[in-house]
Amino acid sequence: MKWLSMLRISVLLGLLVTALVLAISTSVLTKRLEVTKLQNEQQLKDLAQQAGVIVTLQTQDAQNRVLLTRQLLQERQLRQQASDNERKYKDAIKNDECAARDMPSAVIELLQPLSTNGT
Repeated sequence: MKWLSMLRISVLLGLLVTALVLAISTSVLTKRLEVTKLQNEQQLKDLAQQAGVIVTLQTQDAQNRVLLTRQLLQERQLRQQASDNERKYKDAIKNDECAARDMPSAVIELLQPLSTNGT
């Protein structure tokens, strides 16, 4: 009979230790869950912010592409205009004696004053 009460005490102590271990484990797991929830919330905020940045970058990229297209068109028009002007100039001086002669150096210096400064 004594061994039976010892067995009961042992079982009760075992159950008590098990309950303590479960309580500690529950506490640790609850803390981990709270930390994980906070991390998850922060990640959601970061993702929302990154999504906003991506949208902004995509908008800026589209604007840059439009501006680049306009710039390329303008450069093409300027090149065409310069080519047309050069052709008209060459046609205009084709049979001109004055255009066949070298320009005086004093005139060249007046037309290119900055070239002597190295700029």
